[in-house]
Amino acid sequence: MRTDGASILVVDDELELLEIFSAWLGHSGFRVFTAPNGAEALKVLQARKVDVLLSDIRMPIMDGVALVRNLNRMETPPPRIIFVTGYGNFSRREIFGLGVEALLDKPLSRPILLDALDRCLMDSAEKWLTPSPQPIAQRILLELEGLKEASAACAFTLGRGGCCVACDLPLKEESPVDLSVRFAREGLALEAQGTVVWVDAEQKKAGVPVPPMGPGPDRLRRSPQLHPPVLITSPAGPRSPASPARAPSRVAPPQPSPSAARGAWRPSRSECESGGRSC
Repeated sequence: MRTDGASILVVDDELELLEIFSAWLGHSGFRVFTAPNGAEALKVLQARKVDVLLSDIRMPIMDGVALVRNLNRMETPPPRIIFVTGYGNFSRREIFGLGVEALLDKPLSRPILLDALDRCLMDSAEKWLTPSPQPIAQRILLELEGLKEASAACAFTLGRGGCCVACDLPLKEESPVDLSVRFAREGLALEAQGTVVWVDAEQKKAGVPVPPMGPGPDRLRRSPQLHPPVLITSPAGPRSPASPARAPSRVAPPQPSPSAARGAWRPSRSECESGGRSC
C-alpha cells in the first residue's frame, strides 16, 4: 500500500469515530492529525501540509463542504479529499464538483477505508493502468455537431478531471461505463472508461471522470487515431450549425477499446472535477 508515511487529517465531530479512525490509520502507517470540525481543520491545514483530508460532511461550526470551499480559495494546493457521511441529503454533483475524490458511507469498515485511501494516493498514471474491479455496465455513445456548440449548450463540458455529459440514459451512480464522444465538425473524439460519479436526473446530465490526456480540449484526439470509430447520428437526421447542440445517446454493449486495455481511471485530487461547475 501507499499509506506508509503518508499524512492524513481526520475531521469528525464524533470523538469516538476520531479515536477509531486514528487507531486504524496509525496501525496502517499513516501520520494522523485530527480536528472536531471544519474550522479547527482549517487551522491545521494552514499550519502544515497533509497528503489526505478525510472529513465528515455534516458538522457544527463549519461543515465539510465549507471546509473544502475554503481550501480551494487558498494559494497552496489542497490535499486529496475523501468525504464520509451517514446522511444522503446532499448533492453528489456539488460534492464531486468541489474536487472530492471519494464519498464513503457510514458505518464504514476498515478494509473499505484503507482501499479508498490506497486508490486516493495512487498517481494518475497508475490509476489509468489499474483495471476497474467492476465490469463495464454500459457504453455511452454520443455524436455532437461541434465542441463549441456542445459546450455552449452544456451538452458536453470538460472539467479538471472529467466531463459533464447530457444523456437520456438511465445511468446509475458508481456504475463503470465506456464513454465515446465525437465532434463532427472538428473530427475530434474522446474515448475512455470511467465511473459515473453523479447523476442529475432532472437535468439529464451525468459526471464521468476521464483519462488525464492534457488540459481542456487537449484531452480530445483526432478520430482516425481511435479504434473502433463509432458515430451515432440523431434519428432526426443531420443538424445544421444553427441547430441546438443536443446529445443523442444510447446504450450499446461494451466493446474493447484502447482505454479498456489500459484499465479504468479515477481522477487525482489536482484534476478532480467532473464538470459539475461548468454545466
